[in-house]
Amino acid sequence: MKKAIHISIIILFLVAICLTEQLLYKKYFNETSKKVENLRVIAEISTDINTQEIIDLTNDLEDYWTKKESVLCTFINHKDIEDIGVEISKLKSAIKENEKQIFVESINLISFFLESYEHMIGINAQNIF
Repeated sequence: MKKAIHISIIILFLVAICLTEQLLYKKYFNETSKKVENLRVIAEISTDINTQEIIDLTNDLEDYWTKKESVLCTFINHKDIEDIGVEISKLKSAIKENEKQIFVESINLISFFLESYEHMIGINAQNIF
């Protein structure tokens, strides 16, 4: 009986960890997606991407991502998470060069990475056991 209680506690603990992981990544990914989508909308209507508004939004995205990246690395491959950081750096370079096409491509890649990681992290029995 005592063994069953210990096993139940361990299983509940693992389930709680998985649920916390799911809530955190969804929160962080949703916020990042909103920031990326804001950049996409503004970039599409702007002819010049080297504006203070786009620079501020890009810096905000970079700051947010830098703060949350270490937490996300605990349950997503570090190399994969690094790809988003690289694309954010490309956004900043594209702004300096005023290369709208490169800017939009990087935004699209960030969106793609976020969507693909979301599918990798989904709740399943393998995450729990």
